[in-house]
Amino acid sequence: MTKLVISASARRDIAGALQHSGKRWGEKQRRHYRLLIENALGDLLDSPEPPASRARDEIRPGIRTFHIARRGQPARHLLVYRVAPDGDIQVIRLLHDAMDVSGALRDAD
Repeated sequence: MTKLVISASARRDIAGALQHSGKRWGEKQRRHYRLLIENALGDLLDSPEPPASRARDEIRPGIRTFHIARRGQPARHLLVYRVAPDGDIQVIRLLHDAMDVSGALRDAD
């Protein structure tokens, strides 16, 4: 059975994004953003390489990005992940889509 393994860096990223969302747009939007993140993670469990994901081998072999936005539900974050040899999905970071992914991965757990 495929497992989702979320790194410490990704957990910090998620907490920070939710905290920012709550402070800037309120509790209702924070809850909505959390649901978008949870849905995107669930989508990866359903299909580790969904058509909307993007291979980012130019950064590191096996790295993929997956935007958390859904039709009619805008969002500005990407899940950065890889599929491990055992099939588990390793979420490395949650990054704002304006960030330099390769630079952010230098410090990832």
